[in-house]
Amino acid sequence: MTNWKFRRVIGNDLKIVSLMQLLGFKLGFGDMSLDEVCRQNGISLELLTTLCEIYTADSPQVDIEALKTSDIPVVMRFVRSTHKHYLENSFVTLHDNVHRMADFCSAENAAIVNRFFDEYDAEMKRHINFEDNVVLKYIDGLLRGEKDSLLSVGMITEMHSNVEEKLEDFKNIVMNYLPAESTSDARYEVLIGILNIEDAIKRHTAVEEKVLLPLAEKLEQEIAEDGLAPKTTSVERPQTDEGRQESILSDREKEIVTEVAKGLTNKEIADKLCISVFTVTTHRKNITQKLGIKTIAGLTVYALMNGFLRQEDIEL
Repeated sequence: MTNWKFRRVIGNDLKIVSLMQLLGFKLGFGDMSLDEVCRQNGISLELLTTLCEIYTADSPQVDIEALKTSDIPVVMRFVRSTHKHYLENSFVTLHDNVHRMADFCSAENAAIVNRFFDEYDAEMKRHINFEDNVVLKYIDGLLRGEKDSLLSVGMITEMHSNVEEKLEDFKNIVMNYLPAESTSDARYEVLIGILNIEDAIKRHTAVEEKVLLPLAEKLEQEIAEDGLAPKTTSVERPQTDEGRQESILSDREKEIVTEVAKGLTNKEIADKLCISVFTVTTHRKNITQKLGIKTIAGLTVYALMNGFLRQEDIEL
């Protein structure tokens, strides 16, 4: 396999080409072998094979034992490059298309859509800021043989937030719940952009969870075995923030969605509607199944678009 021509490995696979771009590979491989390309770009064959598996397989299988802690700098380079690509390319293009799509909506729906996406965009930037200034900074310390006494890979894994649910909700709203008359090329461009970003985030997350964090944990163990004293924390921890169509929901489910959008808890909703918390929970599960919308922000947008309440009634 190491003597295979690299161009044979790439083929015409768009995902592999995208991976090469994020890894900073230089084009012009000619007759170079896979091994030669790996050496030229400072990446182990095992790591490149693993990343290709993650980028091309629906259910990638990662043999973490085949990788070494010396692979960590390349993985971190990939993660930082991906963050830069999100901030400077993918999200800029999607942001522009969302606002173009909103031009075909009513003024009320346009305001709701723009606000929902702008809040998701801000949430994604906070997530990237956390990864850059906490996760990667912590691992940079490990590479220098320094162990932050107040952090561990286990704690970082627990703090690692999920940014996919809100994007999935936005996709469902764009595809299913905006009025038909607001259909435009921009709406399709938004949908295609979301699908591409969803797939990219899925691959990116797999690299972090299946490769970077397990390797960092292995490095932690090596530092502990070497008997190096943990260093006082130097990581800065950012503060966390926390024409209508006929509804497919029952009257009771509409009531539940409305109260959720107003910020009430399950217990508060149960007390207000004189039903049990179990009944509220059951209704919310049914609502999620019917709409495909999981987050409170997504349900709030749905409620506003379908006239269950007014924008001034809530704090979206």
